[in-house]
Amino acid sequence: MMQKINRLAVCILLLLTTACKPVEAVSSGSQCESRIAVDSGSQNIISTLPNNAVMRTLNPSFFGFNLEWVDFQQDLWDSKKLQVRPAVVEWLKPFNGAVYRYPGGTGSNYLNWRDAVGEQASRPVRPRVDWLGPIAPRFGFDEYLEFVEMVGGRPWVVLNIYGGYDGEGDGVVLAKDAADWASYAAKRAKAGKPSVLRWELGNELDRGKTLWPPAKYSKVAGQAVQAVRESQPEAKFVGMLQDWPAQKQFTVSEYNRTVMSELKPAVGEFAHHLYYEEERWGSVSERMRFVCRSVDDARATGLKQATFWITEHTRGLSSQGDFKKWKLDWPKSSNLEAAMVIAESYIAATQFPEVQGMFLHSLGTAHGPWPLFNASQQDVHPSAVYWGIRILRDNMLQNVLVSQVKSRNAEGSIGDHDVRAAVLTDVNQHNYAVWAVNRYGASSKLSLKIPSLSGKQVKTSFTYISDPNKESNNYLVATNIVPQTRESAMTFGADGVAVIELPPYSVSALRMTPH
Repeated sequence: MMQKINRLAVCILLLLTTACKPVEAVSSGSQCESRIAVDSGSQNIISTLPNNAVMRTLNPSFFGFNLEWVDFQQDLWDSKKLQVRPAVVEWLKPFNGAVYRYPGGTGSNYLNWRDAVGEQASRPVRPRVDWLGPIAPRFGFDEYLEFVEMVGGRPWVVLNIYGGYDGEGDGVVLAKDAADWASYAAKRAKAGKPSVLRWELGNELDRGKTLWPPAKYSKVAGQAVQAVRESQPEAKFVGMLQDWPAQKQFTVSEYNRTVMSELKPAVGEFAHHLYYEEERWGSVSERMRFVCRSVDDARATGLKQATFWITEHTRGLSSQGDFKKWKLDWPKSSNLEAAMVIAESYIAATQFPEVQGMFLHSLGTAHGPWPLFNASQQDVHPSAVYWGIRILRDNMLQNVLVSQVKSRNAEGSIGDHDVRAAVLTDVNQHNYAVWAVNRYGASSKLSLKIPSLSGKQVKTSFTYISDPNKESNNYLVATNIVPQTRESAMTFGADGVAVIELPPYSVSALRMTPH
């Protein structure tokens, strides 16, 4: 492969090595699928149970970001002042407790951690990615830990179990390197820096140009686990699973069951990468069914308490192969429609007790697809996607209630519904919140049937982003898509029903406090 191609081309390559294959039909038949389903109905309604049964709990690490270190360094790092651009830090502080995945995606398979620590001047200049010449990691591991500390986040590290930019390395040597990295991180934690939450075992080695079969991946990953545990017995690991059949000789379940079987009991947590919407990926619900399948696969291999993390997720783009069209499609990755489908994925994930966190792709680029921020030399401002997930995070309560959602599909979306919603409450079940997405281009009424609020009047705060044009974005004008809030009172009837109106093309959150 050429040593240098432009960023446009590498984005094509990135997609080709992640999620651009047609999805495989999934039907596990488990209760998992019924939890994520939005039933068809003549009206939009979300109903909870009379006893306020709790589906699962949420914590701040439910939100996370895949931090691609090269893109981040190029776009959001001040190379003169050797610091993250202050505006980025301020915009991320409201996600206190979020997880930041470093060194990110494919670049994790090439980075030697020793290149990314110590004196800036001594860090070696090497080829790191296909679309850029040789560079040194100025935003290295030390700077990453400082950044995570500033934003109140949690570190998450993808171990390099592959080798380097020039090719595959020796698994035993890489395992020793992984152990040394974990020891270094432990020393930094003793010095007051944040401790690593999880060590993820490589990035997408089952696909692209590597195509590791499950037995090889399990062997090399297992070597790294064993080496790290010798010095850091409390370290926790996450294995990487498939979510589409990247290798013809294995079905997704065959691949994943082999990995789970080979890595247990040392590893009981696993990662998926989900790209959704657009032609090749299918709807949020379709992609989430892959997680349902993994829940079933884990149980089939004896892992009854397996945990799952979505360490990359975002709206997919279908224009790979046509560079000009691809660049024109970049706004689709962070416009209002992207904000809606991404918010919907978080709402769907609340129905999975097994899913602990969702890491948005990506926190890194500001001049390519999937930007969380739009940036110039003078300004950094949030994208529509940022505001969509910020609304959810600002209105997150600990408990997600068991609920059933019915929706019309007047918009004709590929997910077969206009509205998806979830009901949350605090530990004392005093305050309530509703997360909702309306993908219809007109206002939609949503009936809330919450028996525990029957006959009660509640104070409400309703925050949302909306625009008549679902392709509206913040690329050039920072205030195109910004949250609006209105406060009022609302009364639930004797039947426990109240109605709210969702703006057209919107992500919203309703906070309710009974008088």
